[in-house]
Amino acid sequence: GVVATTFCHPASGICKLQRHRDAHIARRRIADESCGNTALAKRAMLLRTTARLGRRVAEQTHAWKRFSTPAAAPDLPPPTSLSKAQALSSSRIVLDFVRLGVSGRRLDALAAAPEAPVADRWVQAMQVLVGAQAHTAAAFGYEASEKGIISYRHHLGLAAQSAGPEALEELKSLDKEVWEEVLLRGFALSPKPMAPEAAREFAGKVAAAAAGDLGDALAADLAAAKGDAQKASGAVMRALAAVQTELAPTIGYDGADGYVQLQVALMEHLADPAVAHATQAATHALCARAGITPPTSPPQ
Repeated sequence: GVVATTFCHPASGICKLQRHRDAHIARRRIADESCGNTALAKRAMLLRTTARLGRRVAEQTHAWKRFSTPAAAPDLPPPTSLSKAQALSSSRIVLDFVRLGVSGRRLDALAAAPEAPVADRWVQAMQVLVGAQAHTAAAFGYEASEKGIISYRHHLGLAAQSAGPEALEELKSLDKEVWEEVLLRGFALSPKPMAPEAAREFAGKVAAAAAGDLGDALAADLAAAKGDAQKASGAVMRALAAVQTELAPTIGYDGADGYVQLQVALMEHLADPAVAHATQAATHALCARAGITPPTSPPQ
């Protein structure tokens, strides 16, 4: 703006003072206007920079969505076999799930609730392990279902048979580590191995007991479950657990801890034809009493 000046005699001291004051006011106004212009310029620059950043973020977000959203994959047929490399890889993944993943945390939760019946806790531990196997099997193209898991296990067994001595030993070692982790994390126990002869003898005793006199309580439980497949399956599991628990002390597996260690020890021998046949015979006998069809083996 224009600064109004006061006219006075040039020699007057008052006039000089007034001129100095007018000059100071003018300089301050100029400075204020300059600061205002600078602030406006800075604000405009900030708005331009923000707009540029917004455009970049939008472009990056669009690119991320475009590349991270896969196109619908075509339906692929399930695998018909596993290679040696796939068998080893999938076995390592299952171990990692149990040792390092959420499966291990679920086993820890089982160990924190020891008041539950041991047979129920063992079933829950098996559910955790089956979950880890299901996730692994799905990653290799199998259905994430009971059918897919059975097929995966079958192919894993075939791959182990043809993998060669070195790979077979590694697969056995990985399987052993999985069961050790289940025992340690879920039950705070270490394995208690069983000799092959003892496993065959024990499996035979269980099969004979399942086909013989089970006692009134177990027989009634199985009979009452007829007509309901889910209840019948549970009754069969309880009956098998009861028979095994009754016979376990005869081979040195006592109490709740012995029952769990016995299950793991038997797992090691399920590939033995005598153990597999006797275990299947026991299951079939109990399923017949409960009025349900026994589980089938995977196709050869």
